[in-house]
Amino acid sequence: MKKFLYIFLLAILSCSPNRESLPAPEKVKIYQVPDPLSEEFDIGSGAVPEINGIKIIWGRVPNVSGYKIYRGEMKSGKVEFEFYYDVMSRAGVADTFFIDTNVEFRKRYFYFVRAYNRDNVEGEPSDTISFELYLKPSLISPGNNSQVNADTLIFRWDDPNGGGDFVIRVKNSQTGNLIWIYIYRSFGDFSVRFNADSKAKENLFSGGQYKWRVDRVQFGQSAGSKSNWGVFYVK
Repeated sequence: MKKFLYIFLLAILSCSPNRESLPAPEKVKIYQVPDPLSEEFDIGSGAVPEINGIKIIWGRVPNVSGYKIYRGEMKSGKVEFEFYYDVMSRAGVADTFFIDTNVEFRKRYFYFVRAYNRDNVEGEPSDTISFELYLKPSLISPGNNSQVNADTLIFRWDDPNGGGDFVIRVKNSQTGNLIWIYIYRSFGDFSVRFNADSKAKENLFSGGQYKWRVDRVQFGQSAGSKSNWGVFYVK
């Protein structure tokens, strides 16, 4: 009887269709660290204003179960990578970015991403990006939600890194438009008058709500940080 049952089950299993294996996923497109002077500087990998961390962004790949992030560090003159994090693909959940908060300041990290399917088969590795995170500049004035005079507006901040190159950005909070961007280099005096170069795209209007930020940048080196956004109103 037992022999008959075994033969019967074997016959059923042999007639069952095998699950078709899927091909390896497509290569992931990873977004590089943008130029610090780009108007779309926040659309890309690198520092983030909200927290201290390195953001990695990539494009969606169809029919995958998730994405594996590999992180590398320089050791003995070469970059050594290891698996770092699994971003599972879920409906209705953002799954094409990751913020690495387990980082040391002034240390360069390297990243690439591979998509994988339900069989855990990984696709080609994406291109590699790298970034070195600096300490955030601290905004001093105008204070958050303060009221200012447009004619006498001066931005002041502190830099725990000791100074260097900065990019100051001012946006219209209501429209989201970037109205002024300015490069400033200093190792001591961290203050700039609004529209110091007379290149603002629009004037600051009475009653308007605006926000500003200071980025500590290292041109051409994929390194730096972004302060939090500060909000102010014009009298």
